[in-house]
Amino acid sequence: MPTQPRNRFGYSEWAGSIGDLGTLLPLAYALAISNHFPIERLFLLWGLVYIGTGWYFRVPVAVQPLKVMSVIALAKGFAPHQLSTAAWLFGLVMAGLVATGLLGKIERLFAPSIVRGIQLGVGLLLVQKGIQFVFDSGLYLHADLSYPLLQVLGAGLILLILGYLQWARGIQIGFPLLLASIVASAGAGVPMAMPRSSEPLLQLDHPGLDFLLPALAFLIIPQLPLTLGNAVFAASDACHIFWPDRSEKVNPSRLALSIGLSNVLIGLLGGFPICHGSGGMGAHARFGGKTGGTTIILGSALVLVALVPVLRQALFLVPVPLLGALLVLSGLGMVQLITRLRGADNLSVAILVGLVSLATRNLTLALLCGLGTERLLHFVALHRAAHRRLADHAERLS
Repeated sequence: MPTQPRNRFGYSEWAGSIGDLGTLLPLAYALAISNHFPIERLFLLWGLVYIGTGWYFRVPVAVQPLKVMSVIALAKGFAPHQLSTAAWLFGLVMAGLVATGLLGKIERLFAPSIVRGIQLGVGLLLVQKGIQFVFDSGLYLHADLSYPLLQVLGAGLILLILGYLQWARGIQIGFPLLLASIVASAGAGVPMAMPRSSEPLLQLDHPGLDFLLPALAFLIIPQLPLTLGNAVFAASDACHIFWPDRSEKVNPSRLALSIGLSNVLIGLLGGFPICHGSGGMGAHARFGGKTGGTTIILGSALVLVALVPVLRQALFLVPVPLLGALLVLSGLGMVQLITRLRGADNLSVAILVGLVSLATRNLTLALLCGLGTERLLHFVALHRAAHRRLADHAERLS
């Protein structure tokens, strides 16, 4: 029986652990402000799932709030109890797809061109989000401080530093840069006010049966195609590209089951649902993560932040330009994966999915366009092959 790869906790894993903060922190803050989630509960539950996935998979499997569901939840103002019900139901749906074998049948639809297209779309959206984040947000998530020119110049300088030292030279500078930004912000007297909630840290929550149908219609059905495409099939593929020697335990069924079981637990404890996004894998890899130690470190930090208020406040002293730069670099890392694709038809499908994602900001629509185009090109290729066979046969007869 082969020995399982060991998790490591050296500097590279600490550096890799910060890669996905550009996605996690803004969504956590938005859910706390707009939907009145206790932010410490979000951090605690997400942190526990991060620890569990790092321990089990032994590679940096990302844990991210469901993005489509986040957008809908923020727009419609759903209450925490309703969203925890959606988490529980979403978990059952994901686990059910694995248990019934439907996941394997769905996987056959996701050709390499579709998977690479989803990764390209995620990468382009991360780059766009990082740039927009710097322009549209203040200097800090929680403070009313807006200096547009400083924000743009700061993000550009950070990108140059990270791009040169980390990307070109392989020097993992992200983690000390994060710590230095927190210390500098605290030293400059940036206010540390945070959204407060009177709700308990954890709350055993039975699913709201009256919200099951609305949850299915408004939250789960719009989210499901993206989760399957990005957080299951594309995420599994990304793991095997970034960490080929360590990803033995990673496959679509295990990722889907992990999402399912995690969300059932999160839903019963009053939290917001998660997935394992391929963009998060790219972020952890880009900043140096190689083993499950990366996600165990980040998960442990989130649990500690949830339990210690002053640490929770300090985490939000990270300037927006740094978070935006993290998103841009993570996105560029995902965009690069398309270079592994071969064949004009495959590249056409992948580029179509990426461009539709960028133009509409709707990965589900992009996925449907890609699936339709891929099937059409496959049919045309079969038709041409059959025509060639008939022509060859006719030539032999003559």
